[in-house]
Amino acid sequence: MQVIAIGGPGGTHRGVGRAQRALGDVVEAVARLSADDVVLATRDDAAWRVARSARLVLGPERLGVLHVEAPVTAWAVMLAGLASPGLTASSARVVADEVLSRTSTRVLLSSVASLHRPTPTFRQHAGSYLPRTAFVVDPGRGSKPGSVRRFRGSLGVPDGGALLVAARSARPVVPDDAGDLLPREPDTELAGAEAGWSAARWLEVSTIAGSLETAVASALAGSYLWGACDTCGRAVAQSCIFCDIAERRARVETRAGAQTGPQTETQGVIS
Repeated sequence: MQVIAIGGPGGTHRGVGRAQRALGDVVEAVARLSADDVVLATRDDAAWRVARSARLVLGPERLGVLHVEAPVTAWAVMLAGLASPGLTASSARVVADEVLSRTSTRVLLSSVASLHRPTPTFRQHAGSYLPRTAFVVDPGRGSKPGSVRRFRGSLGVPDGGALLVAARSARPVVPDDAGDLLPREPDTELAGAEAGWSAARWLEVSTIAGSLETAVASALAGSYLWGACDTCGRAVAQSCIFCDIAERRARVETRAGAQTGPQTETQGVIS
């Protein structure tokens, strides 16, 4: 499996290719690779649309699209996991989910006045207009809610992770004499990262709990339970990134849940 990060910043894992959010650039990047399965990784809508267009032009036989909405530094950690040797494209989604589930992200912002998710309090919103204020944001993920708090000298970045990735604005959020914001020097500093934070000054950091190897091994441990795509026949966990079709068992579980849901409610009313 070979991975191309569309819109990926500089500093991503050396085993991951990069392409601009332009169809021609993606097509050229794929053409330079050997005749192996290629995963087009995206994290924003513009890149996702380009990836789908490239698959339409080149055909889905060897092009999978893996779209994940995640902070740019967490995405970089995920890409490093996908660059692990010996992985197949069928495992890309489950490996990405496992790595992200073990990844913590903290963001230091000079202002949360335009932040929508997570939602700051009115007091935090008003405090953004005061000089020398900063806020720590935990973006959360999926069902895990995020949080916003006033910066008081600590980002709260977990220590001990095997990979620490950082990205920052050109201007620092707090003065250099504010002390060490990170538990150690970042393993990777992303260059030209489009983090998308609506603040003039920002610092984003992500780290994985434990090692990437452990996360990848955990993701692959259940591979014997994976089903097969009805269209292309590839092994698939959850859904096929080549055909955008959910695994048959996933569809059955979804239908079963839809059928049992109303029955449970009805029984509650009768009782």
